[in-house]
Amino acid sequence: MKAILLLVLSVIILSQGYGLAYADHGGSSHATFTAAQEASSVPIITLETDFASYETGETIHVHGTVSDYNAEDPYKNFDITLRLIASNNNIISISQIPLDSDGSYSTSIPAGGPLWKSDGDYTISVSHGSDRNVSVTFAFVHSEPEEEVVEETTEEAIEIIEEELAKGCGSGTHLEDGVCVLDETAAETTPVSTGTSPSTGFNSWVYSISFTILIAFAIMIILYLISRASRNKNDN
Repeated sequence: MKAILLLVLSVIILSQGYGLAYADHGGSSHATFTAAQEASSVPIITLETDFASYETGETIHVHGTVSDYNAEDPYKNFDITLRLIASNNNIISISQIPLDSDGSYSTSIPAGGPLWKSDGDYTISVSHGSDRNVSVTFAFVHSEPEEEVVEETTEEAIEIIEEELAKGCGSGTHLEDGVCVLDETAAETTPVSTGTSPSTGFNSWVYSISFTILIAFAIMIILYLISRASRNKNDN
């Protein structure tokens, strides 16, 4: 009986010892995982833009760093791959960006083009290798083209030209379709002349006097000739 009790106690003691040993092993694994997770949370690749939102025609300045870049390490000495993704998840562009000696990089992206069709959140994704990437999102507003401004400017220019032309029209007239037209009130109040103008009357008077003098001169010549003929006859 004592032998059985000793055997049972031995089994209990061994099982408790095994349980403690297993518990210590599991705790160390958890700590190791935590340390690895904390180490992986250190940013290896950074990515920033100068603003959080852009409109059509503006420029997006992108910059960042790769903290563990080593120009002498063939496994880390390669370019950054940048992808620009629209709000509808379509890829607008893919480009390669070289790293500087300190692991920094920068580039500029014009906001706008045939693929920038809608407003919303656009994403810039940067990767260095197959398993290391980072992304940033910005808002894009598709602004209207400046055609309306050009049309308004053209209309203002036309109005200014019409005003200048209107100044050239005389009193009692106004500009209509680019031509000076007599005002209706001026047309009603302007007397209609049925006679000749002063210049026309003066010319007629001059013509009349000249014609009278010419007739009188002709009569004088005729009388002179008749008188001379009569003298010649009497002398004979």
